[in-house]
Amino acid sequence: MKKINKVLSLIVFMTLVMSCDLSKDLNSPNDPGVSAADPDLLMNKAQTDFALFYAKIGGNHNILTRGVNQLVRFKCMNLDQVYGRAFRPQDFDEIWKDSYQKVLVNLELLLPIAQERGLTVHVGSGKILKALTYITLVDVFGDVPFKEAIKGEEGNFNPKADGGASIYAGAIALLGEARTSLATAPGAGLGLNRDIYYNGDRNNWIALANSIELKAQLNLTAEPGTSSTKTAATARIVELLKGNLIDTDAEEFTYKWGNVTVPAISRNPTYQEYYQANAGAAGGDIGNKFMAEMYRGLGLQDPRWRYYFYRQVGSRAAALATDVNALGCGNVPAPPHYIAANEPFCFVEPGFFGRDHGDFSGKNPDSGALTCVGAYPYGGLVDTNDGDPNFSNQVAQGAGGNGAGIENIYMSWFTDFMKAEAVLRLGIAGDARELMLIGVNKSINRTRSFSESLGQVLPAGLEPSQDKYTKALGGIYDAATDKQDVVLKEYYKSLWGNGLEAYNLYRRTGSPKNLQLSRAADPGPFVYSMIYPANFVNLNSSVDQKADHTTHVFWDKTGLILK
Repeated sequence: MKKINKVLSLIVFMTLVMSCDLSKDLNSPNDPGVSAADPDLLMNKAQTDFALFYAKIGGNHNILTRGVNQLVRFKCMNLDQVYGRAFRPQDFDEIWKDSYQKVLVNLELLLPIAQERGLTVHVGSGKILKALTYITLVDVFGDVPFKEAIKGEEGNFNPKADGGASIYAGAIALLGEARTSLATAPGAGLGLNRDIYYNGDRNNWIALANSIELKAQLNLTAEPGTSSTKTAATARIVELLKGNLIDTDAEEFTYKWGNVTVPAISRNPTYQEYYQANAGAAGGDIGNKFMAEMYRGLGLQDPRWRYYFYRQVGSRAAALATDVNALGCGNVPAPPHYIAANEPFCFVEPGFFGRDHGDFSGKNPDSGALTCVGAYPYGGLVDTNDGDPNFSNQVAQGAGGNGAGIENIYMSWFTDFMKAEAVLRLGIAGDARELMLIGVNKSINRTRSFSESLGQVLPAGLEPSQDKYTKALGGIYDAATDKQDVVLKEYYKSLWGNGLEAYNLYRRTGSPKNLQLSRAADPGPFVYSMIYPANFVNLNSSVDQKADHTTHVFWDKTGLILK
């Protein structure tokens, strides 16, 4: 019966999406066919769809409330307190459609056209996006279609899933091909109005290709001891560190959201979740412990917290003044295992109100009290409340940067922290302490400069001291017995907005080690990979749903038991 239902669903589905035969090149001016396709427009569509795909897979999208950012406690895991029930197959349908039916379909259409016309920047950047899409799918889901994917015109509507290792190898090979194309001249570059990432700059695209491979190779070293795979990946990392990588703000790989009302998708989707049409209607739940770590984690305030978050209230009392029932957890004791672990519970003074990991207690009338996302990277407000416990100011659409945030896919300091990890974990030559401090300073400076570019400037003296913070951090590193966790916790904090890289970091290294516990004393096994999307399983007779979420992606061989 299952196969019959799959076939029937597939017939209906493919009738809708394959009603046009793109393989024919007709001479009719009303049906010009594939050969007349505009490579710039195809690339532009693939680029914008990639941004949506990346935002959704991380959980940074208001129509997809569950993503990997919940597993690393950037946002609250709110469907259940037990991992096995917290994520559903239908939660990932949009991700699957964006990747296979949009990004990859357009790239498969574009690449042969661009290759034939000698458009080497189109070819190179297209292969990079293709490689990054597949690497991302493997990092989240594990085995997915690759060799047989996008073969509908050949009659294959039920592509088999390939092993993650073979997909990684294929994606890394694509990155090599991309570098070759980008180094080849002549050939028209992307139009300046069509390449929304790098304006056709070949060197920046090459830096991205190298940086994507760096993070992929680092994943391949995620196992104890030695192996041929780890040895080869380590040697390749040494070579990559000598080359062109993203290590300046000018090279960062970001999607820039807009701030116009129409189309509605212009604004950063997470901004729209918090800054809605009417004041006091904020949605979304930032992780309480993450906010606590930014505010007091090192015994002093992180210079970035006022850019990361915006408190609508200045205290617990002010929150209750918005509605006496705002704090649904305010009149119940913390779970015993929270008390034993000294975990923050329900609310963090002064005025930080998000949710605890695994709090699925339902929605309280708390929209006027919730802490909202700030200026970086979501395009919201900076927090200018200077200690007033009675402060209360509810946000609405238009506040702050009006949603003109960024999707921070790869920032300059990612490279510095990956270098530091390679030094500490793989024994590659370098000064991990110095690399950590370089990365932290880059992150602080860019967080500030981005916010100020939106007109979100903190009053003089209100930003916590960057100098005090980095000096304290250096001292903590010097005294630590687990220096790797010190470094990688700072990497984690700098990743706010990019749940995917934090998820990879956590599985690859087990850091940071003090993520908030679930509300359940026993939440069951951690989500080592997401279950397959419903539309993938239901419409593909070659695939069955995973038994559960405990299947590790192929590179996750650490043996770590995560929580």
